[in-house]
Amino acid sequence: MAEHTQKIHFIGIGGIGMSAIAGICVSNGDKVSGSDLRLSNLTQQLAKSGALIHEGHDASNIAKDTDIVVKSTCIRNDNPEIIQAVKLGINVVSRGQMLRSIIDKASFSVGITGTHGKTTTTGLISHVLAYCEKDPTVLIGGEVDSFNGNFKLGHSGMVVAEIDESDGYFRNIKVCSGIVTNIEREHIENYGSMDNLVEAYKEFVNRIDECGFCVYNGEDKILDGIIKKSLCKSISFGIDKKFDICAHNYTYAKNIEFDLEAYGSVLGRVKSSLIGRYNLMNILAVVAVGLEIKLDFVQIAEGIASFKGVKRRFDTVGEFDGIKIIEDYAHHPTEINAVITAAKNYSLGRVVSVFQPHRYSRTKDLMKELTNCFYSADILILTDIYSADEEKKKDINARSIYETLDKTRFEQALFLEKEDIPELISGIVKKDDIILVLGAGDIKDISLEIVREIRNSRID
Repeated sequence: MAEHTQKIHFIGIGGIGMSAIAGICVSNGDKVSGSDLRLSNLTQQLAKSGALIHEGHDASNIAKDTDIVVKSTCIRNDNPEIIQAVKLGINVVSRGQMLRSIIDKASFSVGITGTHGKTTTTGLISHVLAYCEKDPTVLIGGEVDSFNGNFKLGHSGMVVAEIDESDGYFRNIKVCSGIVTNIEREHIENYGSMDNLVEAYKEFVNRIDECGFCVYNGEDKILDGIIKKSLCKSISFGIDKKFDICAHNYTYAKNIEFDLEAYGSVLGRVKSSLIGRYNLMNILAVVAVGLEIKLDFVQIAEGIASFKGVKRRFDTVGEFDGIKIIEDYAHHPTEINAVITAAKNYSLGRVVSVFQPHRYSRTKDLMKELTNCFYSADILILTDIYSADEEKKKDINARSIYETLDKTRFEQALFLEKEDIPELISGIVKKDDIILVLGAGDIKDISLEIVREIRNSRID
């Protein structure tokens, strides 16, 4: 992919999307530097690959000979590094613009967007393409076991990218082919209204190459209305024979298995170690793309069967005395309900859900939905909001969710400080229970501590 070496600085390099782009640039031979308020495993991996990583933001981090500065969505214009870059006359671009520049150079691109399921779908299609020896370049919003990270530099000219819709820039990205998993109310703080959000999806779909195709969730009525007005070929998927790609004779409680039907013909059985209806839908989207680009169905099915998943997507991080501790990134009410339901079907015991709300703006906008999405759990533990660098708002807090809950529908419902959860939870779980640690923030930091507390309490 390399054209010529550039010196690129990333402000907010530790973000999952930013670090993927930075990783591609490092792998491509560019000289990469970056800064972030919090260092992480992702920044450590970039440093090992040759990137210069700074902890904290400072004007001195911007070298005079920098060609491009890439800023994360959360970086404001009064950031000292932005001010310095402008002073030096360096071109400052957004994360979305940088992603677009990578996609624009591809000979063939697949862009995956939607409210839910983007990361797993991107990870799975990337894995299947690699299994079929297509060697794609991949940028993804999660860490995939298949290539031990959130990016992979391929050499085929094909690019597969998860395209984040949160800041609205995705409407400016043109791909050869697209997957739209679903559309729900989300990121309204950036869009202003649901109508504006839907309009942005329309623009994304309408920018797909007319010679390409869009794979979409046919069960989503909003999305169905958008796709019918698009210029490119459209391919619907869903768990019903009325869709182009569909599943029947299916199960998804302990694992996924189904007969795949394409355009009225049954092609064969598909099996996966993933669970849940939502993952069955993700798999259907991947099969649709694979068939459209003329991959062999048997190879597609083999690739799906060998996929081990994405970190923090129903990811088992520990098990002791029959108790499983599972992390999931779910933070939207629909995702939360889907994951708890899947866990309930999967578990031999109870489901203990631990949830940390993500962002004040999201919590305010989805407060009603958040109070109604946990009722499949046996025990619920809530903790306070992870701000994600938003300014704290005194009138919005997680206790409002807790106080509105019908607590009689749970065996127990508790509100705790995050650091108090591991010790308490070790005293209430039983053999065969599943503990779900849910949220997009730093709630993941207590997962291994929960494992340790459970192990220690039972050894003692």
